[in-house]
Amino acid sequence: MGEAPGVGAVLFDMDGVLLDSERPSLALLQARLRAHGVEVGDRELRTVCGRPRAYLRSLLASRLHAVGVEIDTFVSDYDARKETALQAGEIRPFPAAVPLLQGLRKRGWRLALATSTERPRMSARLANTGILELFDVAVTGDEVVHGKPAPDIFLVAAERVGTRPEHCWVVEDSVAGVEAGRAGGMRVAAVAGTFGAEALGAADRVFGDLAELAAAVDVWCERAAP
Repeated sequence: MGEAPGVGAVLFDMDGVLLDSERPSLALLQARLRAHGVEVGDRELRTVCGRPRAYLRSLLASRLHAVGVEIDTFVSDYDARKETALQAGEIRPFPAAVPLLQGLRKRGWRLALATSTERPRMSARLANTGILELFDVAVTGDEVVHGKPAPDIFLVAAERVGTRPEHCWVVEDSVAGVEAGRAGGMRVAAVAGTFGAEALGAADRVFGDLAELAAAVDVWCERAAP
């Protein structure tokens, strides 16, 4: 797809950016590990955020095996409990998500979703939120070979939305996501929450939360325009 002159795109991560999902997911993950007698520090456990599922498996497999729990069993149980939390409304969009996306669309920005989550789980998490319909394209973790912090998912999203990387902004909440956006030659707006602002310092802009980014959208868009 060729790029229209002057067209820019914003590529959004999902978990921790549009959905308030990282906080409850990390709490659940930590609780399940402790139930099996496995201790992983919060800082180390947070490194799974933004990365593909294979990273979580590699981080935890040997520790769980040491206490007699196989990683496949653990992940299946964790996924089932997270699905229960989703159905119970414990994982929901941030209030600023839909207004922000609508505002960017009205200003002529192309929008892409670029999430490490696999497509079936992405679709389930965004069902009935009104979010997915606001994106021009969506790219999921099962569609790329190398997950974040490699830039693959953002480069594919930029290609599909028809915008050169240098005309893209990435909105991320994780260190791995910020690294991926920068590695792809894109500008990055980071939203603190999953990680503190100091950990996201490699981003071009750091906002306290999505509402702060949305409140500054007019100024941000003016400065961000290609």
